[in-house]
Amino acid sequence: MAEAVTADVPARDRGTTVIRSAALSMVGLVALGLTRLVHGALVARATDKPTYAVVGTLIGLAMTVSLIVPGGLASAAARYISFHTGGRDPAAARAAYRVLTIAGFVSAAVLAALVAGIALQLDGVTTGDVVAVAALTAVYSAYSVAKGSLYGYDRLIPYTWLEVAGSVVAIGATVVVVTVGAHAYLLPLVIGNSVLMLGSYVVLRRRRRLEATEPPTETRPLNLRDLAVWVGLASLGGGASAGLLQALPVIAGRFTSQVNVAYFVAAVTLVAPLVFLPRAVGLALFPFMARAHGAGDVDAVRRHADVSTRALLTLLAPIFAVGILLSPEVLAVYGGGQYSEGAPVLRLLLLATYAGAIQVAAVNSLSSGDAVRIPVYSAVAGAGVGLVALIPLGHYLGAVGVGLAYLVAVGITSAVPLRATWRRYQMAWRGPVLRSSAVVLAALAAGEALSTAGSARTALDVLAAAAAVGGAALLLRTDVRYVLAARHG
Repeated sequence: MAEAVTADVPARDRGTTVIRSAALSMVGLVALGLTRLVHGALVARATDKPTYAVVGTLIGLAMTVSLIVPGGLASAAARYISFHTGGRDPAAARAAYRVLTIAGFVSAAVLAALVAGIALQLDGVTTGDVVAVAALTAVYSAYSVAKGSLYGYDRLIPYTWLEVAGSVVAIGATVVVVTVGAHAYLLPLVIGNSVLMLGSYVVLRRRRRLEATEPPTETRPLNLRDLAVWVGLASLGGGASAGLLQALPVIAGRFTSQVNVAYFVAAVTLVAPLVFLPRAVGLALFPFMARAHGAGDVDAVRRHADVSTRALLTLLAPIFAVGILLSPEVLAVYGGGQYSEGAPVLRLLLLATYAGAIQVAAVNSLSSGDAVRIPVYSAVAGAGVGLVALIPLGHYLGAVGVGLAYLVAVGITSAVPLRATWRRYQMAWRGPVLRSSAVVLAALAAGEALSTAGSARTALDVLAAAAAVGGAALLLRTDVRYVLAARHG
């Protein structure tokens, strides 16, 4: 019976479902990214660099901690609810939801207290900041688990509306805080995430009431040991990969000045929307692949891993190339002309973000099945090597050294699952990887070369960005045709 779950759905319809899910995820995550972007820009322009560095460090601290255990619980919710739904075992899916939700509330309370204790040790942090960052940690942690459950139950339309509503509330609250001259810069994010958290539980409660009216089916007891191991692995992997990016301002504070920390805060905030683009694909793919694994449809996993990876390589390369070339101008628009000096940091983070983005589909194909240890161990190894490299690089090169160490970490984290998926499914990825990498690396070299252009730099950067788009279109044309043919095939 399990095979019939996906066998009776045409491949083209399944592909359309994934694309629709990715589009909805994109809208929600773009709203989330814009919230962070607009909030950061308003705060950067309303304060000086040291104050902005403190605010960004506290946000990074809350996000880092929230991506560890709550991130693992959220990933488990998306995986196990989808897996048991695909296997036509709704009772097991409900049991997973209950266990993970309770664990989410407990971890939110514990982590809030932990973050408050850490914040007290940081320079320039007030008592109000400590309370606000603890509240942000708790709310974001609880919401993360609820969002994973929304994906597990395929409630993507409500999720999208909740993200948009939370974004509008958070941005509006930020405008109010900046206009009245208050210093509660974290409060808007707390309020916005509270809207998301509470709305998620209302939507999920309605879903569970609807399921309670359905006829009972055969069920298997939930394997709590398996669930706990999976949460532990997902928490470890999330903390070592996504958490490392959010922790960069905190890490940079140990090696550089507050001015350079402000550059890292700005760079991390600016790359967030580009992180969310491939993440939307991953959020859509993960429940689908989990259902496919539960139904025994390995061919569907392979097909979508192949097409999604090629799409990420092909479509993201010119976007990141343009971002790398226009880094000084983007920073100047974001925080003012004085922020353009942080362009080398932003370029390195953009390159690292691209390296991390192209592995999203490969990671999902592994972690939604029985190979979750591969991406987790690669993330841990990458973070470990990066942190070791950070000591000499940060000491001798300052902010640029911190960025290089992060690039090393992401490179290892991304390469291992890509290679594992490449070999497991016999993918023909060599050409797309080489061509897409050439586009991004050429932009990095050109951006560094143009950094000495003086007053003509802006015009030359714009011309170089236009040339990069044209060159990418020419070089990647066969890859674009392949992705389009797979979409309509």
